[in-house]
Amino acid sequence: MRVGSVLGIGLSIHVTWIVVFALVVWVTTTGFVRVYPELSAPTRVAMGISTGLAFFGCLTAHELAHAVTARRFGIRVRGITLFLFGGVAEIEGEVPTPAREFAVALVGPAVSVVLGAALALATRWAGSVGWPAAEGILGTLALVNLGIALFNLVPGLPLDGGRLLRAGLWRLTGSYRRATRIAAVGGSVVAALLVAFGLVLAVAGDELAGLWYVPMGAFLWVLAWAAGRPRRPPARPGALALGDREGQAPQPGP
Repeated sequence: MRVGSVLGIGLSIHVTWIVVFALVVWVTTTGFVRVYPELSAPTRVAMGISTGLAFFGCLTAHELAHAVTARRFGIRVRGITLFLFGGVAEIEGEVPTPAREFAVALVGPAVSVVLGAALALATRWAGSVGWPAAEGILGTLALVNLGIALFNLVPGLPLDGGRLLRAGLWRLTGSYRRATRIAAVGGSVVAALLVAFGLVLAVAGDELAGLWYVPMGAFLWVLAWAAGRPRRPPARPGALALGDREGQAPQPGP
């Protein structure tokens, strides 16, 4: 569902976004009950809704950083879509050099770290002036952004860390395909660990967390498998894709 555009980049939400939004609101609202029992129920619900909306605003900023950087390198961006497990910047084709791949991948987590640090400072300020509602929202968002950055830096495709790993291996070996296969294996390992972790939590009695991590891991496995499939290496800057012979890796460039 198209909801608008930011900096000329279309923003859409998938119907599954409603599911995770409801989950974020419920989890944060129940958490605020324990941390801020003195606040009224309507206030805590409003805090949960505000946190949920701001959470997806932070995800949009993360994906927008990828999209804008890719666009600066002359790569077409179809748009940004928010869905059940976060968001994705829909970039057409592959980034043409290891250095540019590295830059496009790194900028998303970097923005999340900056947002997390700024929100942490804002949390301290809100606490110092006695605004518990603002303190709760800002503190939660600070932790969420740092968590987004750390999770995305895990070295496995399709996560940002996997693209960073691919960029490094591509630069070292000169083979885009080999680098992609290795980074995709990393993503499969991460996916299997998430599924295992979810099953352990479910057996231990935390069914809700288990039901969240298991499908997340399964979804990540599918994406990692898709990312590791053989494909034509990206064209070098200024070259046509048809000019690269099948199986020939592009030369690393700036």
